[in-house]
Amino acid sequence: MNTKSFLVFFSIITIIGFTPIVFAGGSGSEESDVLFINQNYFKVQLETSPSILTGDETQINFDIITINDDIGKIISGVEYRIEIFDGQGNLLVDFEAFSPNEKLETLIVPSQNLNFIGETTQNGSWLASNDSPLTIEAPLFLDGGLVDANFTILSIDSQPVSGNETTFQILFTMGEFIPFSAQIDNISHELIFATYFDKIEKFHYDNNDKKLTAQMPFNWDEDFIESIPFVHAEYYIPKTVDIFNEHEILLTVNDISFFGTIDRSGDEEIVVHFLLSSKKLLKMFDEISSDQYDKMIFGIESGKKRDVQKKDASLENGDKVIVLSSEEDWKFHLSLTPQGKINPGNDITLHVEFHDPISNTLIQQNIYDLDVFLDGKIIESKKSLEAYDGTDSVIVHFAQTGSVLVRISNVNNFDTSGEFSFKITEPKEIISGDHVVHIAAGTSLPGCENNDSCYEPSSLNILPNQVVLWNNKDNTAHTVTSGTPDVGISGIFDSEIIPGGEKFSYKFEKQGIYDYYCTLHPWMIGTISVGTSELIIPTWIKNNAGWWADGSINDDSFIQGIQFLIKEGVLQIQN
Repeated sequence: MNTKSFLVFFSIITIIGFTPIVFAGGSGSEESDVLFINQNYFKVQLETSPSILTGDETQINFDIITINDDIGKIISGVEYRIEIFDGQGNLLVDFEAFSPNEKLETLIVPSQNLNFIGETTQNGSWLASNDSPLTIEAPLFLDGGLVDANFTILSIDSQPVSGNETTFQILFTMGEFIPFSAQIDNISHELIFATYFDKIEKFHYDNNDKKLTAQMPFNWDEDFIESIPFVHAEYYIPKTVDIFNEHEILLTVNDISFFGTIDRSGDEEIVVHFLLSSKKLLKMFDEISSDQYDKMIFGIESGKKRDVQKKDASLENGDKVIVLSSEEDWKFHLSLTPQGKINPGNDITLHVEFHDPISNTLIQQNIYDLDVFLDGKIIESKKSLEAYDGTDSVIVHFAQTGSVLVRISNVNNFDTSGEFSFKITEPKEIISGDHVVHIAAGTSLPGCENNDSCYEPSSLNILPNQVVLWNNKDNTAHTVTSGTPDVGISGIFDSEIIPGGEKFSYKFEKQGIYDYYCTLHPWMIGTISVGTSELIIPTWIKNNAGWWADGSINDDSFIQGIQFLIKEGVLQIQN
């Protein structure tokens, strides 16, 4: 699992007696509500580390502090009675402990047996101080799931406490990452499920329905549902699983359609989030069958082929950009023509599409508002535009350069919106070149790097104050940007987007060696040597020489490399 996968929050739910639930999220350090004790308001803070189980934990830090909420000060010398229950209400641990310090420090060692290791005070309470933390071997945190902890304050500075209620109750969930295997289309894949509520009993993949499910015990009693703010779970799916990577993912909970969050931003994984509020669960309760009242089934199913938005898509490049509406009820698609020529004085056509957020199908019979801003000032405001077949095209004239914001709103009179942005820029000035480099056709796909043919020539020797002209002979936009894919942009020159058929030129005034590449297709690399005696020999020629020397290639292949050097003027033959 990559690092990003672990940056998932640890859910904490706090309950004080019969007071309403207060939700606090995800750091492993959470506070309760306040109680009135000893004529002051106090609250208890629980600190746990780690907050998510990965299966190799030898101990869990379980530390408690009490805060005087009136003055915002941590107090020391607190004696507690601590009761820890599992999610089904079974008492697992019950003990009294005292710390003379500000923090009561406890180490929980997951174990099937119960055993206390530490020192005791004169009145028999366990000592859990900085110098002498209490270690408890207990059947806790063997799996992720619900934990219910009661913290009753018995005394402060050896003085009994007074108050109608002195017990703080904290119900929290310990997250757990569960690796599992699934045989999908006759290929075994390693996946991960993250549960933040209770343990998972089984996983299943149905090849006919192309549906993956994870089953968790759950009490669908309405009173219980009302006592929790939400249920949270996640699938981590490698992008090698084509039926989910290349297709829409449909989510279900107990076979009921559910709109969750699908994060495809990672390089290796898709993260599918289930976050069900108690309000949503109560609505589902009326729909699920009675034989499922003791379980929750998280399902993901392969849907239609995705209308994929390529990585780093931008409207300036001529790409289609997809935005989920603010209320998650539409996916707005936008593209521009002419592609890659967003310059002042031009009419730009905005192509708008309305899609279903789950199935990605076109939604027909739409009426919407369209507002266009240039540098924060509105230049177009069109109301009640019609997209009856799910698409529409709107022409907008841009008289000057600046930053553009396009806002789609009020779709079918619903309070929902989506925004797109791009820039209007002056076209690059093209200077006639002393040398010409062609951006070859087909270079938007890998392969040209194998023989240095992405830029033709890929290596060029010139004199100071000479101009190089790059001609994009491909039908796809490219860039000519100083730097390398490994190090990044150096900032010396940058063509920005060069649409197909367009050109870019740059005058090299100073001596030196200038590496450059295409930021859209980073396998495309080239080098310009200006006024230096150092000859640039393409990588493939160097490789050929080495392979010829050790006998890996024949004489004919090596001669081809020599002929290339002669053709490019790197080698000169004396008569």
